[in-house]
Amino acid sequence: MTPLTPILDLDSRSLTIRLPGDLTSTNAEGLRAEFSDCLGLGQGAPQQWNTFVLDLAAAKMVDSAGLNLIVSLLKWVQKRGGKMRVACSAPAVLRAFTFTRLDRHLELVKT
Repeated sequence: MTPLTPILDLDSRSLTIRLPGDLTSTNAEGLRAEFSDCLGLGQGAPQQWNTFVLDLAAAKMVDSAGLNLIVSLLKWVQKRGGKMRVACSAPAVLRAFTFTRLDRHLELVKT
């Protein structure tokens, strides 16, 4: 698995993490650990951003384990007072957000 590379834009106060592919049960737990390292989950580190962008442009599929990870990230971002955006383009990924009504809790940006 390719390590996640966070992109911090201090001008827009946003942090973007691009996933290299699908978000499924085969990689969700490994990604959870990588997100924890990238975002400092559970640590009291000062936050330099207020918008977290999860870039799923390369993803063709997100399953229930992937959605579970996204919900965990959303809760963490909201707890820190931030907002979350998900950038995606695959119809199956967009449908997953619509069917689960996650699109009502975070901003979807079509790529």
